Amino acid sequence: MPGIGLISNPYSRKNRKNPSRLQKLINAAPDKNLVKLPVSYDEMDTAISHFKENEIDILAINGGDGTVHVALCSLMKIYKGKDLPKLAILKGGTMNQTATNLRIKGNTVSIFKRVLEGYAKSDRSLKTKKVSLLRANDRYGFIFGNGAVCSFLDVYHRSGDPSPLVAGKAVLSTVGSIIVRGKIYKEIFTPVSQKVTVDNFCFGHSPYLATLITTIPELGLGFEVMHRSKVDHTKAHMIAFHEKAKIIMQFHRAWMGLSLPPDIADDTIGKRFVIDCEKPFKYTLDGDFYSCSGRLTIETGPVMDIIVE
Repeated sequence: MPGIGLISNPYSRKNRKNPSRLQKLINAAPDKNLVKLPVSYDEMDTAISHFKENEIDILAINGGDGTVHVALCSLMKIYKGKDLPKLAILKGGTMNQTATNLRIKGNTVSIFKRVLEGYAKSDRSLKTKKVSLLRANDRYGFIFGNGAVCSFLDVYHRSGDPSPLVAGKAVLSTVGSIIVRGKIYKEIFTPVSQKVTVDNFCFGHSPYLATLITTIPELGLGFEVMHRSKVDHTKAHMIAFHEKAKIIMQFHRAWMGLSLPPDIADDTIGKRFVIDCEKPFKYTLDGDFYSCSGRLTIETGPVMDIIVE
C-alpha cells in the first residue's frame, strides 16, 4: 500500500503556538518516511518529489490556504500531468477557506485520524469531492482576484493577525467607509481599466472595480457569492464588478447566493479567462499576492479529488 504523505510547516503560527498538535500528527502517521516539514519552496519541491517517487495515494496538508496553495504549485510542477493523489486538507492554518467550503468537520488531528482509518479500510471508501484548480502563470489555487479584492486584503492584513474575527472587522470598516465615502472606500474602490474575455466571448474594455474568479462558492463569513461554481466542477465562476457598481446595495443578493444584475457586474462561468489591462496590475491567488505585465490568462484544471469525510 503506497500510503499517505503528510506535509506540515513547523514554523506556522498555529504550529508554533501548539507544537504538541504537530507531534500528534507525526505520531499518528503510519510511515514516518512520508512525513515532511518543508520551510521553503525548494524543500516543498523536494517533499513532493519524494511523495511522487513513493507513489502516495493521499497528500495530507497541515496548513491553511497559503500552505495548501504552495503545496499545490509544487504538486503540479513535479507531477507534470501524472495521476494526482487525493488531497486531504487538515485545517491547520489561520484561514481555511477551502476546507470551510467543503464542510470538512473536526480539528487537524481528528481529520487526519479519520483519513487514516478510512484509508486502512480502502482508499476507495473515503468520500471525496471533485474540485477544479485555477491556474494563473503556473500558480495554482481556488480563488483569484484583482482590483478591489487585492486592496481589501491589504486592509484586512493591516487590521491585525489574520482570523475570521479580523476579517469581519475589515468588512464592517469597509462598509462604513463606503457609506461615508471615507479613506478606505477611496483606497479600495479605484477602478481598473481592463478587457475581459471568457471562453472567447469578450465582455469589452471598460473600468472594473474588481474581478473575482473561483471554483469554490464561499468567500468567507457565510457569503456564497460565487454560487455558480457549483454548477460544473470543471468550470469557474467569474464576477467582474463595473466601475459604477453599488456593491453595498447587493450584499443581500450575495448573502442569499443570487446572481448580480448586469448593470452591476459581468457574471458568468467558464474555463478560460483572459484579462487585458493597459498597465501592470496586482492579483491574488488564495491570499498570496503576485503581479503581471498587463495580460493574464486564468484557466481551470486539473480537477482534484478532495477528501471531505
